[in-house]
Amino acid sequence: MGEETRKKQRVVIVGGGPSGAACAKALADAGEDVRLFEAYQHPESIEKNSPAAYVIALGIRGQRGIKIATGIEPLEAFPNAVISRHLVRHIHPKKNKTMKRDPPGLIMPRKFMASHLLNVAEKAGVDVFYQHRLVDFDLTKKIATFQDAQNGGAVKEVPYDLLIGADGSNSAVRTLLHDKKKMSGNEKDFSVVRIEQDSMEYQVCVLPPSEAASVYEGLPETSSHAWNNKTYNSICIAFPLPQNGGHLFPVVFPEGKLKEFKEQHAKDETGYDEPLRSLFPDLSDTVKKHLADQLMVGEPANGGKCIWCSSLGSPKDGVVLVGDSGHGMWPSLGQGANCALESAGVFAETIRDIASSGKVAGEEGTSSTSSWPELVVNEFQRRRHKDVLAAVDLTYGGIGGRQSRGRLNAPLSYKLQIAGMMLLNKLSMGVFPKPALLRLLYGDPIPYSKAHKWNFFYEKWICRGLATVTVAFVAAKFLIK
Repeated sequence: MGEETRKKQRVVIVGGGPSGAACAKALADAGEDVRLFEAYQHPESIEKNSPAAYVIALGIRGQRGIKIATGIEPLEAFPNAVISRHLVRHIHPKKNKTMKRDPPGLIMPRKFMASHLLNVAEKAGVDVFYQHRLVDFDLTKKIATFQDAQNGGAVKEVPYDLLIGADGSNSAVRTLLHDKKKMSGNEKDFSVVRIEQDSMEYQVCVLPPSEAASVYEGLPETSSHAWNNKTYNSICIAFPLPQNGGHLFPVVFPEGKLKEFKEQHAKDETGYDEPLRSLFPDLSDTVKKHLADQLMVGEPANGGKCIWCSSLGSPKDGVVLVGDSGHGMWPSLGQGANCALESAGVFAETIRDIASSGKVAGEEGTSSTSSWPELVVNEFQRRRHKDVLAAVDLTYGGIGGRQSRGRLNAPLSYKLQIAGMMLLNKLSMGVFPKPALLRLLYGDPIPYSKAHKWNFFYEKWICRGLATVTVAFVAAKFLIK
């Protein structure tokens, strides 16, 4: 790129979540003129038991994304985080299985992570505007229009060179871009291929420190805890809150069930009794009553969406999608935040490589005369799109897919695949890897495209081969007799 194209670029970021804030910091460090617009109030204003107050558990994948994008060390930088080195599976009242996390997980409410990263971005020179909702953008004039809720809904027009949609699974940027391309007949540039709503709902409860202590007596204080129940197809993964704030209990049931329990409980105060007894057989009646009281007050929220897009933006229009806006996924594999922040890290590497090389190596059809926004969107698309599509496929089609949450509820063929790979892993002393989805669940940063190949191809054929050999061996033994 010539010197004349190295002028400061005007970047508008829509969405002040962790991935949007991380991208903002990376762009500010690169010397660009960055403005970030968040539709809601400052994240710290979110109530602790609101559905939006969910906890993020970051493995090495998400931690690495933060470090690449912002330069900060996640395990040291977040004052409101818990470093968790253990996951405890509550199998039945008298049996728990504790698994060590290495490297450890980083656990904190999303609002604290977003708030900290936004503060870091502002210190780097990013202008942050809260309560500004995107209503439209003009692809020809490159102007984004926002509605300012703090000013009585006043309209603000903001020019840009690069528009980044980091506004989550309900992304306004993605929706507007899809609609504009469809109306102009340019769907080959960008389109939303498919959206699948999660069939599960969750509700957030908080267990105070005094009651949490009675539940986890004798277990690591900073451990996460998991329960699942086949009868109600339910699951809960409880996370420790920072500063001895107790534990957060996101309770997950199939869509409509939490409302059904609530209506029954309002009639005779028994609606939650059996569901909670089945899900938490080892918790005391006092603890379960505390959870039931909170469930009665709050409202359930949907688990999210799986979103497949034909690309991660439109290069010629200077629009790019980062995080859930371009690859939303259900929370069943715990990959949403990790994948989004990994995307932010890839985006940061992309802009740095373009700045250092002047052009993008390996990009067919790219020349040194391409505009900076076009180079950025093209290269980010090349590096990231295949991997995030694989991540969405894994979330939708593996353990946790549709109304199955956990191995107990998976289809029989899938159970056999998981069991077969676990058996081979043990018999071969690790030569054969563990099932790809379990590796993802336990924090292995295996590339999603590689995990996709193992889950949907290699593991199936390996297990079919194992079954064929077993049947042949038994048949031969029977014939010899």
